[in-house]
Amino acid sequence: MSKGQEIFNAAMSTTVREGYPVLTEEHPFLKNLSRFMSDKTHWLGTATDLLYEMNDHSTPANTVTKLLRRFELELYHRSRIEVVFRRTNRKRIIELFKFQ
Repeated sequence: MSKGQEIFNAAMSTTVREGYPVLTEEHPFLKNLSRFMSDKTHWLGTATDLLYEMNDHSTPANTVTKLLRRFELELYHRSRIEVVFRRTNRKRIIELFKFQ
């Protein structure tokens, strides 16, 4: 198994491995996202832009997309945040909508 596969398997598992946060609905990024969107109805940008605006320096950009895809329904049911992914020629865009 390659190092990349080990990291991916560790991140997607429910067991805690040293140095890698577990991708669960309790991940700190998802909690911060709910707070970030609390006063907004719409946000558009890349995963890196989102991390910058949330002032999150610990979550990698590729983890943002994995978390948003994996917990898209939970985000909608808990926080009424809808996630839409789009691609342009050079960027992968994330669009967030907050419903009241």
